[in-house]
Amino acid sequence: MNASVAAVNAHVRRELAEQLRGPAQAALAARAAALRADLPPRPATSAARYTWWRSLNPEQARRAALLDRLEALHGHLGGVPALGCSPADPLPAAALEAAEGAGDAELDRLITAYRTASSSEGKDARSIGYE
Repeated sequence: MNASVAAVNAHVRRELAEQLRGPAQAALAARAAALRADLPPRPATSAARYTWWRSLNPEQARRAALLDRLEALHGHLGGVPALGCSPADPLPAAALEAAEGAGDAELDRLITAYRTASSSEGKDARSIGYE
């Protein structure tokens, strides 16, 4: 792959990442809000939160763990690195997976384009349908 194709592909990935960040954050926030509404209110202190976790039934605990993960991924997109995600990765795969299928066709199209551009290291970005 020559240097100009690599530069174009890097530019395409950066541009798509910028276009995706806001809508992906909004999708993660909406999913988190829906989960939060179905759970008992979470206490602020760590001791009270420990008691809260122990009071949840298995399904509530699963949703609470998903809520924590969605909040971490939302924060990562906002500049606070999430555990298990590289601080240098502007759009971790986990965040894209969690945002995908939120009912926003444009977001899903951008996610697909970003994945295609990211996995097409040896191809010119224009050959994958991005201009």
